[in-house]
Amino acid sequence: MQQPATVTPRLSLTGVRSAYLIGVGGIGMRAAAEILRARGVEVRGSDRAPPPGAARDDAPLPDGLDLVIWSAAIPPSHPQRREAAARGLAGWRYADLIGALMADRVGVCVAGSHGKTTTSALVASALMHARRDPTFVVGGRVLGHGGGARAGAGTHFVVESCEFDRSFHAHRPDIAIVTNVDEDHLDYYADLAEIQESFRVFAALLPAGGTLVVNDPYAHLFADDPRLACAVASYGFSPDAHWHVGTPRPIAGGAASAFEVTERGQARGTFEVPLAGAHNVLNATAALVALSACGLGFDEIRAALAAFPGVARRQEVVVERGGITVMDDYGHHPAEIRATLRALRQRYEGRRLLVVFQPHQASRTRCLMKDFAAALAEADEAWLPPIYFSRDSEEEQRAVTSADLARHVRNEGGLATALDDLDEAIAHGLRELRPGDVLVTMGAGNVDEVAHGLAARLR
Repeated sequence: MQQPATVTPRLSLTGVRSAYLIGVGGIGMRAAAEILRARGVEVRGSDRAPPPGAARDDAPLPDGLDLVIWSAAIPPSHPQRREAAARGLAGWRYADLIGALMADRVGVCVAGSHGKTTTSALVASALMHARRDPTFVVGGRVLGHGGGARAGAGTHFVVESCEFDRSFHAHRPDIAIVTNVDEDHLDYYADLAEIQESFRVFAALLPAGGTLVVNDPYAHLFADDPRLACAVASYGFSPDAHWHVGTPRPIAGGAASAFEVTERGQARGTFEVPLAGAHNVLNATAALVALSACGLGFDEIRAALAAFPGVARRQEVVVERGGITVMDDYGHHPAEIRATLRALRQRYEGRRLLVVFQPHQASRTRCLMKDFAAALAEADEAWLPPIYFSRDSEEEQRAVTSADLARHVRNEGGLATALDDLDEAIAHGLRELRPGDVLVTMGAGNVDEVAHGLAARLR
């Protein structure tokens, strides 16, 4: 278990002409490479499964490097990290690089245990819609914009700020959103109290004149913290929130939501967002508050939220055929599963709702087993392929299986079936799906292959 760390010193890209990225195939690292190139830095890199133009990650490092950067998934024992250290090359984490890239911009950082990708995409997309030409790094593909990153010339830099490895302590926020603070990444943090303190350290990075935008149920975590120099703006359904959100109304057949917003007693009007579920209304409100702090007017924000194109793997409809709807979602935490299933219940009222959930990490599955089971029991049936292992030790991998989770789901009164692999999940779906069904694949691994496999074979 990691111990609390000091805040990362501020690093500078001054004088860096050539950078090498280990793990360049990852979403975040690809985004960083794009922004570095746009700023005139020569970028090379490697990956275990290298994308075009990259090397394998067991290749020797090239000559002429100023900086070596690695993702959080690259351990100190990695051969290229060892070679970089032996050659005395400057080496940074990916999070350090993002912090350095933000140095001369207005940093808009979106943190939280859930909702980061959708919320950061809402902010970035709205700034583009309003012609502010932002730079952004989002942990998903923003539909209609070609990817999850953009190197803009405007003043704003929007980044999804992850708490794992205390990565967000290296970022440079002027405006920050905290969507929620829940138990997660328990392979790194000792407990919820340590996670909460990590978020407080992140919030303390905001300067005087900055704004912390926080979901109202979590605002108490930051109250009276002497380290906090910025203004705090809470949002939520509670009448005590600074930005109060009225009861959401489904529109567009349940595929979108309308909601009223009041700022400290002053009505700001009705807003619409093409997303389903109360959790997404909260994400949209967080974006609204941050965008107001960025200087956008409410008419600009209203138009931009209504035009949001969405994010891949967030309630994404993959196919509708033969009366069957197949969707894909990235949710991999009990709170995310529960919120998504409830949104889909509302959107597809009266239809059978099935979920193919691929657990992500043995440690997360084991630590949150009861919560996962209770959330999955809200589906009409849960089909569970094997756990997608990430950073799990061999001991952790042996300690828990999808069959264990299926048993707990049944104990919660749900229906659950453990499956041998993703191919069996596709075959099972082809046998069991019937007209009227809604099936959603969920997880942070490669479970989307099931959705696309079904899309290719459904008749």
